[in-house]
Amino acid sequence: MKKFVFLALVIVMITGISLTGCGSTPDANVVYKFSNACYFPPTHAFSAMQEQWGKDIMAKSNGRVEITFYGGGSLVKAPGAADALEQGVADIANSHIGYTRGRFPVSEALDLPLGYPTGWVGSHVANDFLDKYKPAEWEKLHILVIHAGTTAGLMTRNTKITKLEDVKGLTLRGAGEVASAITALGGTARDIPMAEMYDAVSKGVVDGTLVGIETLQNWNMADVCQDTTFAWQVGNMYTFYIAMNKAKWDALPKDLQKIFNEVSETYTESFAQKWNELDKNSIQYALDKGKSVIALSDAEGARFKAAVQPVMTDYVKAMVAKGYKQSDVEGWLKYIQDRIAYWQDKEKDANLPSPMQINLPQG
Repeated sequence: MKKFVFLALVIVMITGISLTGCGSTPDANVVYKFSNACYFPPTHAFSAMQEQWGKDIMAKSNGRVEITFYGGGSLVKAPGAADALEQGVADIANSHIGYTRGRFPVSEALDLPLGYPTGWVGSHVANDFLDKYKPAEWEKLHILVIHAGTTAGLMTRNTKITKLEDVKGLTLRGAGEVASAITALGGTARDIPMAEMYDAVSKGVVDGTLVGIETLQNWNMADVCQDTTFAWQVGNMYTFYIAMNKAKWDALPKDLQKIFNEVSETYTESFAQKWNELDKNSIQYALDKGKSVIALSDAEGARFKAAVQPVMTDYVKAMVAKGYKQSDVEGWLKYIQDRIAYWQDKEKDANLPSPMQINLPQG
């Protein structure tokens, strides 16, 4: 009898272990709850999109996922997003890698002034790069959405920039590798959070900013900047992410992970297209307000491009000093440049709305 009982217990234990190892059926009664932090102001299109992204996931989960949205930086400010995610202060949060310079060193190659013409192109390049190289620097987070806005707008309170010499002596807001570009162009960079950018310009703390064109409308920069130069030839970009705490991601059942991934894939393209729409609309918005928006001439664009080449050289040297092979780093930059050209052609073929379609006067 004792042998029988012992044998039965062993069978039960083995069966339990086997079921656990094979992945038991998810418990439909368990509700997984997440905070979703966004630093964009509530009026910004990307704030609404990030909130709707969460709602779409909840709908597809049939009540098994609850996502509470915290907009306007109410839970997490942009510079603290990566720490907040790792420490569990926020379960899901958005930011861009320029706010934590040095934290994502391989990915920062994307933010160099390589001449991104539009956010749609930049977003696709960023996704290609991260899919190909899978930098280990992201291992503590789970990436859900990557998108990117090109920083091609040289906006100033009252200084029209038509040539390289016009940048000299200006103090401009710029974070991450954008700050490096400002310095290379002859200006002085100030790392000021986006939420403080409007006040910094309006109060004369800085003369202007090198930032995405969409901020003319969506961050009200057209109210404080009389002059904007569309300088896409030296367009850096800010690589934005929506990411999740890794432990929270790992704790999700596979079927819910699949829902997160499927919804995120759809929104990756939506964010990319939205960048173009916002940039194009914001240029027209500024023009309608009587502001000056011009484009660099081809000749001056070439001068700007030559001026920022040391930024790429310095990046390669810095990465080699960290132990990376020079050939690998140079390979990253070559890959990015090739993908810019590839996606620029795709954008034209698809006839997507683009700020490049606006016939701006040249400086």
